[in-house]
Amino acid sequence: MKKIVRFLAHWSWLLILCLIIGVVGGRVLGTTLPPTYQATTIVQLNAEAHTTTIIQSVDAYVAQVTSDSLLNPLLQKYPHLDRQTFLSRELLVTANHLQQNILIQVTLPDPKTAARVANTLAESFVGQQNTNIKKQYDTQVLALTTDISREQNTIAGLNQKIVQLAQNSTYDPTNTLVIQQLSAQVSQQNNLLTQYTSARQNLIDQEALYSNPLSITQRATPPGKPSTIIGIIPLGLLMPIIALLAGLALSNFLEQRAGRIKGTYTLQQKTALPVLGSLRWTSPAPQNLPVSALCESTTSFAEDCRVMMADVLFHAEAEHAHVLAITALKGNAGSSFVAVQLAALLARSKRYVLLIDANLYEPSLHKRLGVPNDYGLAEMLEEVRVFKVSAAVHADGSSSQGKFDRVERGVLSVGSYILHTTIQNLDILPAGKPTMNPSSLLSMPEMDQLLQWASSHDDYFIVIDCPTLIHAEAHILGSLSDQTFLVVDATKDRLRQVANAKEEMLNTGMKLSGLIVNKLGRWI
Repeated sequence: MKKIVRFLAHWSWLLILCLIIGVVGGRVLGTTLPPTYQATTIVQLNAEAHTTTIIQSVDAYVAQVTSDSLLNPLLQKYPHLDRQTFLSRELLVTANHLQQNILIQVTLPDPKTAARVANTLAESFVGQQNTNIKKQYDTQVLALTTDISREQNTIAGLNQKIVQLAQNSTYDPTNTLVIQQLSAQVSQQNNLLTQYTSARQNLIDQEALYSNPLSITQRATPPGKPSTIIGIIPLGLLMPIIALLAGLALSNFLEQRAGRIKGTYTLQQKTALPVLGSLRWTSPAPQNLPVSALCESTTSFAEDCRVMMADVLFHAEAEHAHVLAITALKGNAGSSFVAVQLAALLARSKRYVLLIDANLYEPSLHKRLGVPNDYGLAEMLEEVRVFKVSAAVHADGSSSQGKFDRVERGVLSVGSYILHTTIQNLDILPAGKPTMNPSSLLSMPEMDQLLQWASSHDDYFIVIDCPTLIHAEAHILGSLSDQTFLVVDATKDRLRQVANAKEEMLNTGMKLSGLIVNKLGRWI
């Protein structure tokens, strides 16, 4: 649960951004690709009527559906329809040869409009074509009626000539031959008249039977479901979900790339260094508790501190190290807290400890231990810089204060700068208030001599709170110390930064012995 909350806290901004993009994208796609509904009207062609010469095939009538005479009135009635879009994507007219019908399919975002357009187009088409067919019948019947009338007049004229010639046949014998010829013509004209009459009657019968060969057998109704998959999918809901999933995947990828410190195992594998302490994040901050109270506490954090001290002590004694430097990658990592707590726990284990606050930029150890910072390491090194005299070291007596009291550098006594604390066996050399460049002070040979003298006592541990690695003094003190421990801020430092810091410290001669992870497992 903590991991999930921490992940969401780190990447909530990205997830919110992806969610906003998904909502906006869903609306844009919903406008660009709206759900479409297909309405279908079926126009039936009378199969028996197709045997006549006037009725055409379904393919011929399909071409007539998209004629200008039908589309122009339709587009005027529905002005929101674009002609080119309607013909290319919204209107589909197909012929069913088996059923001898025509399917008029209209696809529009509004189902009611799609049904109305399909029905309107079908009604206009059926009405127009049936009217045209009736006109063709009437035209052909009229033409045959004219032919019949002409033939009747021709026959009447021929018969009149025959009668006239018959009356004069007694006087002109040649008229008999003419009468025979005219009679043959009358017979031929009667045959034509019979054909014309039969053809006209046939057309009249066809017109009576097939006056409306095209009819609407199925009217379009508003469809209840979209006609495409995109229309069925709720883009307004789906796009935010997809964007959120993409945001989660991207956040997970970036989280892996970020190299956050979530545990000690990955850190040890990445740096090939032992983790000698993992201090969990607690609230309220442990800095608010007195040092002695924290040493006696039975909380989980206090136990983490005791485990850290045991691991550091084991490594120090294994290498006979007495000067231990504590540093960090950045400020506020907790290196000063770790130095104080380590020194206090070592002192409570019946070992003499001198805690040196070498962080001349941001001294804080005096606040934790409740001692003044009016003078200290800075004043001592500044005065030594002036006097430049040799030191005489005497190491006898029972207390650490007494032993350091006997160390003199010229006219100066080191013991005059060292202060007792409320914790037995723990003394502190505060940072003081430097007036010179801290880098110049800490790089003085006297600093090295002081550490060499301190490390010559088997029963002493010198714990140095160094500046962060961004300062050159940290590298100087690290190279002068027997062991250096890097405090890693699990909330801010990254695996790659720690690995790079390790290489940098080793290249500058620092004796990096291990890592101490602080603020591990913080929720946010």
